Amino acid sequence: MKVAIIATDLDGTFLRDDHQFDHNRFQAQLDKMNAQGKHFVVASGNQLQHCIDVFDGISGELTYVAENGGLVIDNHGNVLAESLIAPALYQELLNYVATEPALAGAEISISGKQGAYIRPQDDSPIMRYYLSRLQIVPSLLTIDDHIYKATFSWQDTDADAHAALINQQFAGRLRATVSGGNGLDVIPPHVNKATGLAYLQQHWHIAASQTAAFGDNGNDLEMLREADYSFAMQNAIAPVKEMATYLTSHDNNHDGVLATIDTLI
Repeated sequence: MKVAIIATDLDGTFLRDDHQFDHNRFQAQLDKMNAQGKHFVVASGNQLQHCIDVFDGISGELTYVAENGGLVIDNHGNVLAESLIAPALYQELLNYVATEPALAGAEISISGKQGAYIRPQDDSPIMRYYLSRLQIVPSLLTIDDHIYKATFSWQDTDADAHAALINQQFAGRLRATVSGGNGLDVIPPHVNKATGLAYLQQHWHIAASQTAAFGDNGNDLEMLREADYSFAMQNAIAPVKEMATYLTSHDNNHDGVLATIDTLI
């Protein structure tokens, strides 16, 4: 099996539920991948800085497809590709979520080039875990930054129905994708993890037949289609298991990605 790219989602996939992974085991794998000329790609809906923080202490070449594909960057800070939400469209989205009764009560975070933004009422430990360079602002409408993504979540509510509403309202202009649990990300319509991975495949001249990808949730589906070696986690949702070519031998809490990487390198 000649795999040249290994791409993985983070939460529910590469990371255990306690947000940890076996650093020593992965460092040895990354050393081997780098020596073999293979590329390891972190493909996440999360903010770039959070992804970087997850791999703090790991040395070697990593590439990030962050913000659900809105930003592709290497670990030297070289931006390879990015997609932004236009300011007027961003403000229209926030106004729609604020005034649509079915979307009431949303917690909101915004990912920008300079950092992440939340309102005072949305400040919480979980926000502070996922968001780095966090700024608490009185209004999200007046942010002066390049916006990659808006994230909305609701307490004890299925996000699929909310995503459908946003996708209907902003068809062809924005796309909402469920990122896990009760949350969803809103990004430019052409952006997803697959577009980021496809860019890297073209950039490195590597085909889908030499690409492996791992995922567990709805925002991984497009990316998995870009890889001939597509792996659904044991703990993945049903649509991911149905679409992926392979199933990992272990779930995320038992290092399913690391166990499979051992077979790929």
